[in-house]
Formats: sequence, C-alpha cells, structure tokens
Amino acid sequence: MTESGSNTYQDCWHQILHNIQENNIFEKSVFHSYVSNSLLYDVRDGIATIEVPFITTKRFFEQNIEVFNDLLSTQLDQQISAQVLLEKELSNRKRQETPKEEFIFENGNKILENYTFENFIQGQSNQQSYAAAYGCAYSREQSFYNPLFIYGNSGLGKTHLLHAICNYLKSNRPDVKYLYIDGNDFINLIIKSLKENKSDVFIESICQLDYLLIDDIQHLAKTNQSQELFFNIYNKLKDSGKQIILTSDVYPSELKNINARIISRFTSGLSVSITSPEFETAVSILQKKLEGRTNEIIITDDALFYIANRFNEDVRKLEGALNELLFKAILHNPEVIDEHFTIDMFKDNPIISQTDELTPKKIKKEVCNYYNITLKQIESKSRTADIANARHIAIYLIRELLDVPFKKIGSEFGNRDHSTIMTSYDKIVGYLNEKGIYKDVIDDIKKRLGVYA
Repeated sequence: MTESGSNTYQDCWHQILHNIQENNIFEKSVFHSYVSNSLLYDVRDGIATIEVPFITTKRFFEQNIEVFNDLLSTQLDQQISAQVLLEKELSNRKRQETPKEEFIFENGNKILENYTFENFIQGQSNQQSYAAAYGCAYSREQSFYNPLFIYGNSGLGKTHLLHAICNYLKSNRPDVKYLYIDGNDFINLIIKSLKENKSDVFIESICQLDYLLIDDIQHLAKTNQSQELFFNIYNKLKDSGKQIILTSDVYPSELKNINARIISRFTSGLSVSITSPEFETAVSILQKKLEGRTNEIIITDDALFYIANRFNEDVRKLEGALNELLFKAILHNPEVIDEHFTIDMFKDNPIISQTDELTPKKIKKEVCNYYNITLKQIESKSRTADIANARHIAIYLIRELLDVPFKKIGSEFGNRDHSTIMTSYDKIVGYLNEKGIYKDVIDDIKKRLGVYA
C-alpha cells in the first residue's frame, strides 16, 4: 500500500466512522470499545481489508460484517465485501508480499556445454570420480555423497566433471536449482556480501539451491572471515539435504590454512581422486579429440602413441601437444602424420628435466631404471628387499621433489593407504638422518632426473 493510497483509505474510513456516530448505528460505548480503533488498510478487487488490534474487536466486526459491507459500498460507490484482520495477521501478509532480495551470483554458472558425461573419457585414473559425479547428478535422493570431494592436479578433468553435472541437471532435471562457481569467485562474493552488509541475503540465496558446486575450494584459505561464512552456509545446506560438490588440488586433510572443523566436514563425505591418465586413456583422449577430423588429416596410431607416452601428465598437455602437431603438419604438409614426422616435430622441444616439471611417473621410471625393475613391480605388493627399497626411495623422492600429498602418492602405488606411504617416507628420512644410508643412491637418481643439489 502506497502512502497516497493509505491517506485516501483513511479519509474514506474517517468518513464512515463519522457516519456511524451521526446515525447512531452502534451505541456510543460499543463504538468506542470496538469500532473507533480500527483502520481501513486497503481495497483490492472489491475486497476491503479492515485492520483491528484485538481478537474481540475482530469478532465484533465479523458479527456485524454486513453493516460494514453496506457502509463501504455506499462510501466507495461500488459493491464491497469486507475482511477483518488483526495487526499481526497483516504483518505476516506484508512480509509475504514483500519480494525477497536476491543476491546476484556474479561469474556463476558459466558452464561449457561440450563438457558432458558422454564425452568424458573414462579410465583407471578417473573411473571413481566419474562414477561418483554421475551418481550425484542422477540420484533423486536428497543427497548422494555429501559432500563429494574430487581432488587431483590441474588439467585432469575435475572441472569437466562439475560442468557435466550441471549440463545433466539442465537437460534431465530442469526443476533443480544449482550454482557452479570457481573458488576465487566464490570468495569474492563472500567478501562483497560482507562489505555491503548483505551476508544474510547471500546465505539465504545460497540456501535456495539444490546443488552447490565449487571448483578449487582450496582458495577458501585466503581469509578467515570467508571461512566463517562458508561454514555457516555449509551447515545450512547439509542440514537441508542439499548436495555439495567440491574440487581441490589436494586431499581434504592436506588443505593448508583452512579451519580444522571445515576440513572435518569435507572428509565426512566421499573423497575421490583423479590422477594422470594411463597410456590407454591418453590414447582414447587423443582419438576423441580427432573425431570429425579424420577426413582432413591422416595420423597413424604410432604418432598418437608417441604423444600419449610423452605428454600424459595431464589432459591439457595432451591436447596442447596434439594441437601443436596438427599446426606443424599444416606448415610442412606431410602425406601422413606418422611417428617419424611426430618425433621430428618435437625434437626441439626441451626435454623435461626441471624440478617443477617432474611427475611421479617420471620419478618412478627413473628409480625402476636404477634398480632394473619394472613399473609393475614397484607398484605391486611385493616385499622383496630390492623392490621394497626402490619403492621407499621413489615415495621419498616424489614427496621431497614434488611435495605431493601422501594420499595422492598412495594412488601412484596401487592405491596404498596414506599411512603406509608416510611410513615408507619416514623410513628413508630416518636412514638419511641416522646412518646416511641411500644418500649416494638418491643423489645419483636426482642427477638422472636433472635435479642437482
């Protein structure tokens, strides 16, 4: 009701009250006890709303409603039916009629339509993550695994899976409300809500969602204030049975500078990893990228095998290497892109030897070469001395040179438990500190890897 409308209604009601007194429609005592303290709140579509302060007053009006219908119809020169509401009832109606303020999720739901479950290449390195992500999207239960926490290095497909969930929901469950957002953008929204004193609106808007998907949640470590607000949001969503899906570069318990109570909630759901694609998966990814282009170019399997072997640290490097090869093929125009052409095109590319370019797989291979064993043996459950020692050293080097979380190292060695990996690491540390055993071996392997003290 606008201010001008309110004045008009009150002028009308004042005239009606005057008429009641002038014509002695009610006794003076009754008028002062039940009628004089009433108000005409509004008139909509032939219905007049009369506001009264007490339940006894409301009952009096309802018993004499026809009298007030006639008075209002005469005064307003139209057929009117009156309804009587208490002040408290009107307050509730006002709240319901007032549109809720919504928080704008800037940079949210920027979904790539080509990131779907159908074109996600599955393999041993990502099978569990794929199954869990698909389960979350497909399940119509209140929550599937809550939270679902997918972790792994950059470029392995975590973002693809989150986009695939959103694309599935959009196509198959259009009634579901979801928000996909990058961790940095989510933190910026929290900071903005605090600066503008709209944290309540922000929380309320988030809690209207059915799915919250945050990519790279490790950015939450940036501010303590953000963590407090996120903790509040997380609990509200979880208590309401809403689905939370998060990604990170490390296992939850190895997140740095994040409150322990938040980490404990992350670990209460399902945590699944994505690792570097194995050879077969890498080849499948390359073949998928070539779909629809086989009429334009002829590329042999040997050429793809070479790329899959050399650039399989992550999916982005695979795609980048393939794009580079195709570009060079345009320049040199070979009849066929075969292994010989491919090797020649990449011969000037620097061989990976710097510390920040090492991978767990390269370290394992070099340790295997040193001990003259196979990758299968070092990843096996074998406890023979040579193989066990090689495994301990490989674990130590991966941790020391790459600072890879113990949980993730475990996935590189037949999905061993992280406590087993920690024991192997501590064993080599102890040998080095106490007896200097293996120092020459480790130094030699480091040199082979291009790492110098």
